[in-house]
Amino acid sequence: MQNIYEQHKDAVIDPNTQQMLNEPLVDKTGFNEGHEEFIKMLKAKLESGELETHTPDTLYNHEVYDRLSEEDQEKASLTAINLMSTIRQLETLWKLGQSATFQIQNLVETVFQMKSKFEEQHGDVYII
Repeated sequence: MQNIYEQHKDAVIDPNTQQMLNEPLVDKTGFNEGHEEFIKMLKAKLESGELETHTPDTLYNHEVYDRLSEEDQEKASLTAINLMSTIRQLETLWKLGQSATFQIQNLVETVFQMKSKFEEQHGDVYII
């Protein structure tokens, strides 16, 4: 039996088909209202420079963060690194002109859930 790659290595893909395959799937229903507001707030903080995606310290609400125990600050720092990594991915997709794709919706939900889960236990640690 011939390897699939070998079988199709000379196949030519129609440019229109390739263009269609390269476009991310968009959810025509868009974001839910809570996520839409969260995205607007997040974009505003990024554009104003209040949030710097390579500086997790910019994510802290220092009035709450500074009162945490050292162990909880370490947990907050690890969560902040993960949050900023996901926010960087979102920022990259926004710069590419993408909006209500399933990928962006998933990343927004990831940030929203990660932040909410941590803050349920430790208070309003983050400014987002």
